[in-house]
Amino acid sequence: MENETKKSNGKVIALIAVLVCIMILCAVGAIVLIGNKESDSERFDAYIENLFLEDVVGNTINLHYTLAHPEDYGITDYEVTLGDYSTDDVDEAYRELEEMKAQLLKFNREKLTEDQRLTYDILLDSVETSLSAADLTWYDEWLGVISGYQSQLPVILAEYTFRTEKDIQDYLELISQIDEMYEEVIVFEEKKSEAGLFMADYVADEVIAQCEEFIANPEENYMLEIFEDKIKEFEGLTEEKKEEYIQENYDIITTQVVEGYQTLIDGLTSLKGTGTNELGLCYYEDGREYYEYLVRVKTGSDESVKRLQRKVDSFMNDRMRLMQNVIMKDPMIYYDFMDYEYEMRDPKEIVEDLKDKIEEDFPEPPAVDYTIKYVHPSMEEHMSPAFYLTTPIDDLQNNLIYINAQKNTEDTNLYSTLAHEGYPGHLYQNAYTNSSDMPLIRSLMSYNGYSEGWATYVEFEYSYDYMGMSEGLADVASTNTALSLGLYAYADMGVHYDGWDRDDLADYLAEFGIEGEDVVDDVFNALVEEPANYLSYFVGYLQFVELKDMAQKELGRHFDVKEFHKFLLETGPAPFYIIENYMEEWMEEQ
Repeated sequence: MENETKKSNGKVIALIAVLVCIMILCAVGAIVLIGNKESDSERFDAYIENLFLEDVVGNTINLHYTLAHPEDYGITDYEVTLGDYSTDDVDEAYRELEEMKAQLLKFNREKLTEDQRLTYDILLDSVETSLSAADLTWYDEWLGVISGYQSQLPVILAEYTFRTEKDIQDYLELISQIDEMYEEVIVFEEKKSEAGLFMADYVADEVIAQCEEFIANPEENYMLEIFEDKIKEFEGLTEEKKEEYIQENYDIITTQVVEGYQTLIDGLTSLKGTGTNELGLCYYEDGREYYEYLVRVKTGSDESVKRLQRKVDSFMNDRMRLMQNVIMKDPMIYYDFMDYEYEMRDPKEIVEDLKDKIEEDFPEPPAVDYTIKYVHPSMEEHMSPAFYLTTPIDDLQNNLIYINAQKNTEDTNLYSTLAHEGYPGHLYQNAYTNSSDMPLIRSLMSYNGYSEGWATYVEFEYSYDYMGMSEGLADVASTNTALSLGLYAYADMGVHYDGWDRDDLADYLAEFGIEGEDVVDDVFNALVEEPANYLSYFVGYLQFVELKDMAQKELGRHFDVKEFHKFLLETGPAPFYIIENYMEEWMEEQ
């Protein structure tokens, strides 16, 4: 197995409001009135359309990354805002959630079309899931080394596309609000501290270090260079106007943006020492309950943590036996695996190879373009090995994959990583699903268990075969990677649900030949920093495997893997317990 302390397959970078997306969505939905249309079906279409139009303008980054041309949807006037991060109206938000639930229940579900029922089920489930955490607000965390606002926001803003001059003006207004936004974030952290829920000091130290690194040399910040390049390439502006925008961006970055990150540094520094727990969530009063909620949200599974532990453990034991059997039959395969070098080294060439290879197992992909970029050196240490940046739903052409050169040093890893991020992973899934006439409101809802589970499923189950490995070698390579991720997923549940301390984690890792105090500390810290992060990938992956096994068993010779994948892609991101219900209908149709 790989002895890697912070293994994390690439992530889809979420829009900055994704962490509070469901709450915002539901709050808006509570004030959308149901009109007097002729039928439940027509009223429901009007309801979800209004819900989308109301919600998408609540955060300009969400708007920009969701719609390339908002004017085509009747959106011509909107407030430029990073969103509302005030902690004053939490109770009101949950009251509005209750109102939204009541409105949804007014619809006669049986009178909706099948596609509408799917959207209805997903919306109602999201409301009920959010309501289940009504008393757990201060357990949420907006700052994290990988998925925190301070980590993701610079990348998202750096890739803010300038299609019109209004986009440039919106961007400049948005970055000028960063200092005020982070003031609100620190207020949230202060409330957490008052509740005895502030992060462990070693987590705060990592976030602080990341912020310090980002503003260490303000005049050389990569956001300046990227903005200047985009402005120089922008057509339709005079040279004088371009210089004016470049200077305005420089002034904001070196003052308000720097001040915003300094606010985080100062605020977190002052709060250090107020945390009451440096171990897993279960050591807080309601921590185990919050972890159960978090697991449900991040995996899309409604199974108990104990049940998921048994599933992960059983899968790992099965795969270890598989690897042992393969190596026993051919002992040289171990050395073949250790010495394996993939001939392709160019990322573009790899993605094109994958596009050709997936035709046998997956439906034909939409014709889209993509660009591959490398993470800026100043962000390499804190970013994932790679990630895919989602496209607007009305502009699926311009896809973007980021590679972290520091964490992709092996050619074999790069191939599987690009399968995860590109084809048949995130890029392919995003383009295919959003080409399938999915209701607009669903583009605002995030289901990491589905999106990361899908990308992990195609990486583990298909990429090593596509690489041209023999069956046995592909089994060993895939199993090795899956076991590494499964190990962290199981340890995550051990730390946050069962209360493992560092010694417990060390004992568990030692069973897999992973030892060393520094290694244990790195793994433990990563798990505490991002609870349930690894479960999005691994439990999501397991659930896709289970759905496939279920369909193969039920359909027998009628099972067609390409049709199975088509069903999953057209169903789109959703909780797996909802997908399974609709798969029953799909199997009957087969």
